Amino acid sequence: MTDMAARRAPGRTYRVLLTQGTLYTTGTQLANVSVVLPFICAQAGYYWAAGLLYPAYCIGIVGGNSLSPYVLARARHLKHLVIAGTTLMMAALVIISAFSAWTKLFIAGIFLSVSLATGVVAGISKVAFSEVVSSKLDDHRRSDLILTQGAIGAILAIGTTLVLLPFLAQRDPANSHIDLLWLGSSGLLAAALAAVFIGPVQVSNARRVTFTETYRDGMRVARSQSWFRRYVVIQLLFVPVSLGTSFYSIHASVNHSDSAGSLHVLVISSSIGMVAGALFWRFVTRALGVRGMLINSALLGTAAAAICVVMEYRDDLNHIWIYGIVFILATMANQAIFSAGLAWIGAFAAEDHRATLMGFGSLLIAVESSLLGAALGAVAQSAAVVGPIITIMGLNVIAGVAAVWVAPQRDESVREQ
Repeated sequence: MTDMAARRAPGRTYRVLLTQGTLYTTGTQLANVSVVLPFICAQAGYYWAAGLLYPAYCIGIVGGNSLSPYVLARARHLKHLVIAGTTLMMAALVIISAFSAWTKLFIAGIFLSVSLATGVVAGISKVAFSEVVSSKLDDHRRSDLILTQGAIGAILAIGTTLVLLPFLAQRDPANSHIDLLWLGSSGLLAAALAAVFIGPVQVSNARRVTFTETYRDGMRVARSQSWFRRYVVIQLLFVPVSLGTSFYSIHASVNHSDSAGSLHVLVISSSIGMVAGALFWRFVTRALGVRGMLINSALLGTAAAAICVVMEYRDDLNHIWIYGIVFILATMANQAIFSAGLAWIGAFAAEDHRATLMGFGSLLIAVESSLLGAALGAVAQSAAVVGPIITIMGLNVIAGVAAVWVAPQRDESVREQ
């Protein structure tokens, strides 16, 4: 019986991790910081704050990553409880956002605070989840888990949102949009409960990198190695691509916030983009490598912006379902940036420096995102002005051209010292 239980244990662990990750993905997709919160914030008239929500979340992620060594060191073998606790906190933050939107009290301040705090706890949760998965599953099953939970979570978000659509005609548009936050918090609460059943892990003796070391080592490598300078430049140039969904969410809110179900369509579209992107980028990675991923990401982002430009000139095409196409493209474009960066770092950096260099790059990206996000939020409210969208399209083109010249080729395997 003992041997049989041992053989069943990995399968049970995989199922529990898959359940928790799927519920987490569904919850975060329904209460998306880059789609749902900016739309609701812009609907209330706080366009400047809406543009800062996703950048605030990115800054929070950096903070969460820097705090995770201390949190996980104290958790020791109970890292699954860190996942449960941080996911529970995320659910509570979504509930606070829902109450703020429902009562229309302190929306700008609360939404910004919630986005920042959500980034912090999400950063800790992500590191904890990575350590738990690494401890309990082998390499093959880890990759399978991440891909599967992302796809199933997105499909569940689509299904949940579709169920709501027939009932939206009788609902006030503003309240119908808040429904997504209530559902998102429910998914996160269920994910927190599922995390409890993951079970303890073996204590890792691996040394964790501090925030100060990340900044110091990142600056040292940036000065001494040209490949890392090129990596940082590309990552910064692709920030406008990553901010596309937030910008289009604010712009869609200006045009369609009074239509019941408009935000639901955007959530469905971004979820479809997640599923389609998982399949598309897997093929592109194998066929074209880092450069191909970045170039195609810029092309998808440019296509999304071009559709918005056409909508500005053709009022008959300014429909929420057309925005849905934009969100599919923008979501897919954003998906490739992190994966391409990870592959780039993996090809050139020594193994013991990879986490530090990724963290340093994330820090720079968060700073730029906060500045650019505020600017985009300010201009996105101009529903009848095509200039801001053309600006986004131009920045996407510049990123793509830079990727052609700077990003490593598929067969570039010799590390630069």
